[in-house]
Amino acid sequence: MNNVKVEEQFRLLQQEVILAGEAIENLQREHRAQIDALRLEIEILRRCLKILHPEFDWQDDALREQVLRETDPEAS
Repeated sequence: MNNVKVEEQFRLLQQEVILAGEAIENLQREHRAQIDALRLEIEILRRCLKILHPEFDWQDDALREQVLRETDPEAS
């Protein structure tokens, strides 16, 4: 009888692990999709800036360095 309980608990634990793994995989897919969407938005913004301000192209590296110095990406 005790053995049956242990086996049932083990089976339930295995199911939990499988479900947790599937949930993690789903979250990873969602995060990848969100990152891809952000990359597209950033590229759209870059192109708009380059059209509106053609001089932006040569300022790109300087602006990137300034933003990196002044912005904490984990603060938001």
